[in-house]
Amino acid sequence: MKLCNDTITVFTASVDQETKTTVYAPTVIAGVSWFAANADTVDPKGGLVAARKVIVRIPAEVLPAGLEIRAGDIVVRERLSGSGWTPAFIKRCHGDKMITALAVTDNRRAPNGAHVKVVGA
Repeated sequence: MKLCNDTITVFTASVDQETKTTVYAPTVIAGVSWFAANADTVDPKGGLVAARKVIVRIPAEVLPAGLEIRAGDIVVRERLSGSGWTPAFIKRCHGDKMITALAVTDNRRAPNGAHVKVVGA
């Protein structure tokens, strides 16, 4: 796959069974493609509405075994590690490089360029 020169951190949410709280575990993936585009439309009630759409393509050969990215997971275009992450903290510190996954497509069975595609905003 071409232009796969970005590094991301995927924060997957899970519930800690002891504390019954949601925890976000970071997974760093190098060698991905990050493409951002701005979209706008005119709302009849409020004027111009703008949004940023990001498509992340993760080649199958760099996808960590067992990682399942789902809608709602957080993706940051930066290498991050540690624990204790919350969505509010990630947004405050890395909001300009952060997306929330809206849709995930598994294209790993494709004969050419097998990958996982994440669409977010």
